Amino acid sequence: MKHELKLVSFIGQKGGVGKSSLARLLSVGAARKGHKVLLADFDLDQLTCLEWNATRLRRSVEPEIDVRAFKSLKKLRKTEGNFDLIVADTRGLADELTKDVAEESSVVFLPTGTSADDLRPTLALAQRLAKHGAEGKITIVLSKTGRSERQITGALEKIETQGFPVLAETWGLRDGLQSEFDSGGVGLESSNRYLREIAEQMERAMMARVFNSGRA
Repeated sequence: MKHELKLVSFIGQKGGVGKSSLARLLSVGAARKGHKVLLADFDLDQLTCLEWNATRLRRSVEPEIDVRAFKSLKKLRKTEGNFDLIVADTRGLADELTKDVAEESSVVFLPTGTSADDLRPTLALAQRLAKHGAEGKITIVLSKTGRSERQITGALEKIETQGFPVLAETWGLRDGLQSEFDSGGVGLESSNRYLREIAEQMERAMMARVFNSGRA
């Protein structure tokens, strides 16, 4: 079945909030469901997704994911006819290219931790992106969360005051999940049922947002 192309971007104002991990999780989850997926790595200084994919290929983890580095939207547009989902992992520090990617995206995920140090720059970035063509596309994702419900509730209240939607699932901070990524996985392949369920719940939430977004 032919799917309509969607560009989904993961954007952040600072590193360390799980942006690349979530981009990889969505890419693998969509590929497992039969979508033709391209994971576009725009962070040329880090190339985290490319390095992860090299480990994935060495360990023969299925399904194979097409991961490529890009420095411009022009280059990306030349490949889009071969895919029905493009997942863009942008630079850790938002720039003009980030704004352009967000404007062309059907869904923009902004991962953030629950601390004020994470929330302030994330919400400020969300406001800027909304003014530059991403209004209605943005979804905040609480990521690298601990086990404190009070912290999660407090973060949700701050986000609510700004009027941005929040993904239903949170991406917890678990050592086992980091080990999965270090081995070329995303948690969906884990033999540990607990870790696998965390990854599956987040993957389902992101897929629901992407494919029920009502946007081309």
